Amino acid sequence: MDGKFVPNVSINLAELGDAHEFFNLEIHLMVKNPESYFEDCKEVGAKRVYFHLEGTKDIAKTLFAMERYEFQKGIALNPGTSVAQCAPFAKSVDAVLLMSVTPGAQGSKFIPSAIEKIPAIKAVNEKLLVGMDGGISKVNIQDIFLRGIDYIASGSAIWKAQNSIASLRELEEIAEQIKKPHGL
Repeated sequence: MDGKFVPNVSINLAELGDAHEFFNLEIHLMVKNPESYFEDCKEVGAKRVYFHLEGTKDIAKTLFAMERYEFQKGIALNPGTSVAQCAPFAKSVDAVLLMSVTPGAQGSKFIPSAIEKIPAIKAVNEKLLVGMDGGISKVNIQDIFLRGIDYIASGSAIWKAQNSIASLRELEEIAEQIKKPHGL
């Protein structure tokens, strides 16, 4: 977060140090001019990098700038951005991250209409990895996975719980039960 695209500021990418040695780093750039961060993403060993469609003036130019790097390319969509706006670029990326909150502040309220985008983006490119980020909890995770999401990012439901580890395990268990083939 750069304090321009969203009002808050987050850590400097360099602060991630050697985190890539222990984790598959997925970096979600909530920034304006995302191409100016791609080299830093490479330096910290990012596996996948998302930029916001709304954070760049020229989407094609930003995607072209990403071609120099080995990390997977992803586009993030704000709740008010339609799948149609992303569709022309869906074959040029590996993943799409659907925001289900207004980005920039942890603990924001889930926007239910975001769920409708899941089948719509899958229809545009069935090979896309599709994630959802924001306001996801045990209350709505089942609906999200039943719509076909590949993965979720959940912060507050875990970190604000009395027992973070138990909350994480509960979300994982719900997701795994839904993802198992039915009837086996």
